[in-house]
Amino acid sequence: MKRTGILSVLILIVVSVGLGSGCNNNNNGIDGEVAPGPAGPEFDTELAIELIELASVAYQQRLQCINDGKGAITVPSPYKLEGVIYQSVSVDLNDSCKDDSGVIPLAFIATKDDSIYLSFRGSSDVSDFIADLDAFQVPYDYVPTNGKVSEGFQMAYTGDDTYPVESAILSKLDELTMTGNFDNLYITGHSLGAALAFLAFPDFSQNVSGVDNVVMYNFAGPAAGDSEWVSTYEGEYSANRISFRIVNQYDLVPMLPPLGLDCPDLSYQHVDNKFEITFGQQLPSLPDFSKDECDEVVLDILEQLANYLFANEKDIETNHNHCTYFSTLCSMGENPDSCSQRAMDISLTCPDL
Repeated sequence: MKRTGILSVLILIVVSVGLGSGCNNNNNGIDGEVAPGPAGPEFDTELAIELIELASVAYQQRLQCINDGKGAITVPSPYKLEGVIYQSVSVDLNDSCKDDSGVIPLAFIATKDDSIYLSFRGSSDVSDFIADLDAFQVPYDYVPTNGKVSEGFQMAYTGDDTYPVESAILSKLDELTMTGNFDNLYITGHSLGAALAFLAFPDFSQNVSGVDNVVMYNFAGPAAGDSEWVSTYEGEYSANRISFRIVNQYDLVPMLPPLGLDCPDLSYQHVDNKFEITFGQQLPSLPDFSKDECDEVVLDILEQLANYLFANEKDIETNHNHCTYFSTLCSMGENPDSCSQRAMDISLTCPDL
């Protein structure tokens, strides 16, 4: 196995542990503390709440399809479900839809008023974890750039010949925007879904016509690409092209893959416009891998992150929980009680995330 593949397996374990025990709405840290907002567009808390709810609905749709089939997939009122994007999975390793063995929902497209919503599902099964964690970098395929992104994330975003993902989304977006009824495209996702939302933002900012605004809010996202790709990503920013990443400051996943390494095909940097919230328990500082030689760094990461994972398993799990991202943002919003009830409803229908 190539060394980046070994690293991928380890980070896979980190994310799988972070999702394995389900939703937990007990906040043991400081709720709703927000770091100073980024320069440029103002962060919209109510929009963030709306989009974390839709990111959570994407998890819910997976269970609907597994338990009752494709016809059972829904979105909450007042949204209209316009399309579900499926991903091929191995039936030997993963659950799949009751009426279509070998596929599972990865994203959905919905509309409300003059807006289109694209929500990517986060990690839920073995193939997701493998996609999450192939940290080897490859050129980004969807807009001109010299930058590179995670091979695993791009493979998940592209899909395969039977169930293409990016092209299926683009086709549905073109169909909707050609009506002239929509001004806004909102993109969201949590965890792996956040990584896919990162890949979607520059793609659909350039390649979807017919909408005035493209807005991406994602949650708990790992880093997706190198500094050149980040420059291309941030080059899309304008009054009509807005991106925020919402991060629990105690969440391990946004710290991965380890940042700042100057190694071939293993050099990750985050996009800017981070908006911090706080819940859970503070984790110990990660080891500093930047001093390692590139031919040694992967094995060092493997050893030290494994120890870190098993020493902090419970807090890693709690700090990454999408339901607690939802409930924490609810506490900051205009209607915290009704919002928190919706977060609880999501958690009760997603016991195995």
